[in-house]
Amino acid sequence: MRRITSWIALGAATTTFLVGCGGDYHDGYGDNGGGDELISFVGTTGVFAAWADSATGEYAAASVGSYAGKRQSLHGSVDFLTGQDLMQPAGVEIYKTSDGHIRAIDLASYGEPRSQQISSESAATVDATCSLTGTQVTGADTDYAGVYFAADLQAPMNSAYFYRLPGADGSCNTSDDVVHLVRTGMSATDAPITVSAMPVATVRSANGGITGFVIKSGAQLVLVDNNFANPVTLGTFSSPVGVAIALPVGTVQGYPTAQLFLVDGNIVRVNYASPAISAPLYTIPGFTPTSNGASFAASPSALYVAVNTAANGGTPESATLSSIPADGSSVASVVATEAAHVDSLAFPVGGTDLVWGETTPTYTVRAIAQSGGSPFTVATGGGNGGMFLATATAVYFTSWTSVTDATAMTVTRTSTASGINGLDGSIIQAPLANSTFASGGEEQPWPDDTTTTATPYVTMLQVQGLTHVSAVDAANGYTYTVDGVSGGTIVAIPTATNQPGVTIGTLSTSNTMWLTGTFRDAGHTGFIEGTNAASTADPSTRALYLINTLQPNTLERITNNL
Repeated sequence: MRRITSWIALGAATTTFLVGCGGDYHDGYGDNGGGDELISFVGTTGVFAAWADSATGEYAAASVGSYAGKRQSLHGSVDFLTGQDLMQPAGVEIYKTSDGHIRAIDLASYGEPRSQQISSESAATVDATCSLTGTQVTGADTDYAGVYFAADLQAPMNSAYFYRLPGADGSCNTSDDVVHLVRTGMSATDAPITVSAMPVATVRSANGGITGFVIKSGAQLVLVDNNFANPVTLGTFSSPVGVAIALPVGTVQGYPTAQLFLVDGNIVRVNYASPAISAPLYTIPGFTPTSNGASFAASPSALYVAVNTAANGGTPESATLSSIPADGSSVASVVATEAAHVDSLAFPVGGTDLVWGETTPTYTVRAIAQSGGSPFTVATGGGNGGMFLATATAVYFTSWTSVTDATAMTVTRTSTASGINGLDGSIIQAPLANSTFASGGEEQPWPDDTTTTATPYVTMLQVQGLTHVSAVDAANGYTYTVDGVSGGTIVAIPTATNQPGVTIGTLSTSNTMWLTGTFRDAGHTGFIEGTNAASTADPSTRALYLINTLQPNTLERITNNL
């Protein structure tokens, strides 16, 4: 792969590239097609602003520290900035810059993509409190959003980017916050729009167009239209709404006309088409504004909720897994009770089983058929902690041994190993010592429509040859020492075969503990991120990598933050 140049995200200079910037100008894996062909560039799906050409391996990234609140849409074929039907993949990245502007990258371009100013906004801030999400912001609730983005897949120029500005007190996450809205089709002279609240959900037409937003207003959830006008009360609660979160939808085609929400610890059904809110369908016992107290996953027909109950006296720790019909037709029903701590929950695309990971005392992946029956064991790790990813037929799991010393404020993870089992419990790849799977992988490219909302994994990423890495989590003060991916070798594993594919490359020595991220690209090129215990959604706390899952030795480190 070949670095084009590093581009800056500030001021008028952002319409051009930073010519002559240092970088690696090796041949990549193809010839540059020049500027005569419209190219659909690969965008990022994480916190970084960057692009790559899947055909040539060329790439560029914005300077870390010059932007924040980056969001993207990499779906559809209509240009998000011009409205032109390109008849090939379109995409946009949009973010705030440290000079106060909002800028966007059009990922369909005849030459190298360049950022463009969106609206006349000049007071946006890259301050963490105004940019991050949830409890990454000190003192914030789980539904806090510094920025919010909704892609309109029918009228892409109408795609909406919301962002906070501090009010008179000079700080975000206070009662006088100001929320502005810009649209990707705005020119540099169009004024940003001031709206009454940050959305908590987007309501869409059957084909993916934005028809409205759900907002909190005192004790009510309110539906406003695409222009934040014509408010309709969806429902009124007994006290002002604190936390409201739209819960997962498990369908892979189309958009819901009603959705399950978590509202201050109660799960309710919110009907957009015939405005109404149901009575509580489930109450989460351990809910607090800063912790949802549950894990969630969704199938096309149901929402699943896992709630842990701590050990108490002679009663050991346990977990309850419950199911709520997506249409809200009945209250929750228990589908399984486990004598363990459930720490993750998934319903894979195209699958028929609910899958979860549990500890106490040994990390185990368990599942239950959606049609009912008894839970069954899919895989067992060798330690007391772990993680997994699931397809419709297999699980990719990693386990480790974790020791916490509360006095010394340390967490140590050792004996990390990863393997693959079929959902029937068959061993496909026995656990490989000193290896881990990335959290995420390559997903099937979007089909040529705007109604597909999820696609299955096609490639998983296994990192082999781990090394000890330490970092301090500023949020809790603990020092974490883990078997990290620093210096490890990434191997692509296609989900169609579950057998090792190409060796993508070896990671340089760094402070990176884990790899995370998902991407889709017909050319199998994508960005993934490196993180550690100190990482937040701030790009400066992460590392960015570019890979191709079909071509060996294509790993490229884009940033040097960790």
